Amino acid sequence: MSPERIFQSLSAAGLIVGAWLYGDYWKKTGASQSSDESITALRAQNSELTLENDELKGELAQVRSMLAQGPFPVPEDLIAYVEKDLGMVFLKAPNVKRDSPATLKNIAEKNLKFTRGESGLMLENIAWELLGFIPSDQNLLGQWIAIETEDTRGIFDLTNGKILLSESFDPQSIPDSAILARLLAMQLAYQNHPPKEWTTRDSWQAWEATFLGAAETTRQRYQRSRSVTEGGVTWKDPEQARDDLLNQLSATLQGFANFPFLDGQDHALHHYIDSREAYRKMFREPAETTAEIIHPERPKLEYTKIFFEEKSGLILGEDSIGELGLRIWLEAFLGTQPASDLAESWRGDRYQLIEQNEKPILIWHLEMATAKSAETLVAEVRRLITPSIKETQPKRKIEITSQGTRVTFINSPLNE
Repeated sequence: MSPERIFQSLSAAGLIVGAWLYGDYWKKTGASQSSDESITALRAQNSELTLENDELKGELAQVRSMLAQGPFPVPEDLIAYVEKDLGMVFLKAPNVKRDSPATLKNIAEKNLKFTRGESGLMLENIAWELLGFIPSDQNLLGQWIAIETEDTRGIFDLTNGKILLSESFDPQSIPDSAILARLLAMQLAYQNHPPKEWTTRDSWQAWEATFLGAAETTRQRYQRSRSVTEGGVTWKDPEQARDDLLNQLSATLQGFANFPFLDGQDHALHHYIDSREAYRKMFREPAETTAEIIHPERPKLEYTKIFFEEKSGLILGEDSIGELGLRIWLEAFLGTQPASDLAESWRGDRYQLIEQNEKPILIWHLEMATAKSAETLVAEVRRLITPSIKETQPKRKIEITSQGTRVTFINSPLNE
């Protein structure tokens, strides 16, 4: 009998023993309240059953350990499907195993620190608050971990290229198998095209959207193919809990978290429909900015690299949020289409976070396509965004100006 089958059998047995224990205890207690001997016997019997239940829990723990240590048997037909869909072959056998919820959370945190740096999210927490992206007192690290692991069926470890499946993963479920297809697609692309360094959030988001967006299209094609063989059956979305969680978080987190599944998927489909060679080239030469993901049909542009002059104070860090970040920043105030239209003029950005007199200062430079688009951006921010930030940050000074195609946004402490 396989470890998975043993685990399922022991789990069922545990539930049955627990239910019987509970019902039998109360039934016998009610029938023998006047008999000391019966109560003593019942206590002895209950102790034996408790001991058996503890032994059963120990056996379950051993099975969990077996499942965690051994590789998960990935069906050969699923491997073949993913390889054919991506036009690549695994350079080494797929590395997949089950693991505990705690381990999956640890991997999610490792991934975040791997892509954003050890202190990246802490600095981003400060910068996003000063931009008005998120309310004060938010914990971005904790929120991102929750997004990545909420009722998840599995996670891809970017630090070593392995796949970890949750204990709730059901190999008999078509939707769960489709999620495994997505994880395998990530692993396959990762093996053939190892990631480069990501110097900014924008470059990381572009890489993630390329690879995860493509993997998501593989998942959807696989699930549709299984739906046909199953007679057009529809299934419940196994990732609904993630969507429900996102709906409770800020619009900024929703925008960044959904980008690979929306724009990234569209980007992948554009190349997939073009030709198999265009699709392979997409992995060989992945997008370096989110602007390239958002506009796959647009010829590659030269984007402006922005540098800062020396400033007084301690430089905490620098980053870029790209066209995606600008679009998200504007959406809450201008609406989806006006924000997209204005953000399309993005040609580069970079912000610097400085500590001066133990207080943070944010300086954000944006390069726009034309002087007119720069003026429009300044006007809209002054009209809608600046008042909102001042309302929540009354002790801060908010300035936005433009000079030619360059826009500068500064959030600094008021002089006291």
